Amino acid sequence: MKLAHWFRLGILALIVWACQSLYIIDAQMAKTNFSATVDEGVLENIEIDEASGMVASRLNPELFWVVNDSQDLNRIFLIDRYGIGKVEFLLQGAQNRDWEDLAYWYKSPQESYVYVADIGDNRQEYGSYFIYRFKEFDISSTDMVTRIIKQVEKVEIVLPDGSKDMECMLVDQLNGDIYLISKRDDKKRLYRIKNEQFKSKSPVEAEFVRKLNFSQPSSELAVLKQLYNITAGDVASNNQEIIIRNYLEVYYWKKGKHESIAETLKRPPKIVPSKLEPQGEAIAFSYISDGFYTISEVASSPGPVHMYFTPKK
Repeated sequence: MKLAHWFRLGILALIVWACQSLYIIDAQMAKTNFSATVDEGVLENIEIDEASGMVASRLNPELFWVVNDSQDLNRIFLIDRYGIGKVEFLLQGAQNRDWEDLAYWYKSPQESYVYVADIGDNRQEYGSYFIYRFKEFDISSTDMVTRIIKQVEKVEIVLPDGSKDMECMLVDQLNGDIYLISKRDDKKRLYRIKNEQFKSKSPVEAEFVRKLNFSQPSSELAVLKQLYNITAGDVASNNQEIIIRNYLEVYYWKKGKHESIAETLKRPPKIVPSKLEPQGEAIAFSYISDGFYTISEVASSPGPVHMYFTPKK
């Protein structure tokens, strides 16, 4: 009886600790405020004409990796925070069927990866999807003549519930697990691919985690429902913040350092200031997580594509 008593007390203590931890995280989220969005400049590289994903570089401070949407070359661009830069690299062995998002995993000072998600499927017709990754490098020490990234890994993914259009990829900085979010469902669906599955030579089945309770359309009108399509997301380098966007707004979460992305996304997000862009898709935290950047997939006719920054207060 005494052992059972202490066991019950231990369970109760764990519950109290968990509740306190969630309270602290929610309180931190309430205190994190963002200022009005700033226009940082126009994209200089006209080859970036359908920007669908971006992520902050860790080894090249103040620079961002950017990719175009479907039917482009198998290439990735580098630009600075003001949209300046014309550097691009080819990913050897990769194919851009419909690249939609980028992510980053800082595993160690000697090993960090940039992920490219080939997960778009407008007609929901593909039997599988692909995620590529390469070890990030300092561009000052590379061959800037050939500009080919030769060591590119790939994993092929099958969903347990059939074909889905997806545009959002998140990588857990704790363990390298990859999360994908469906784009068009009224209740978006969350999937996970474990980090150790990345090296599989055969297709791996993603785990369906749960339905999500944000970015749900408030109308059955098709034109309004499209505004709530999920188009991108990012995890901060400190592993304590997540942002996800649709065409209308940006959602923000505080994340416990040792909490999984799936656990974080159970909680309701905070809607933060952002620029309403024409077909806004790409979003990324800054390297130091002092705010986030966005790029539209298309220009605001007749104007060019802009780089926007929403800083923390």
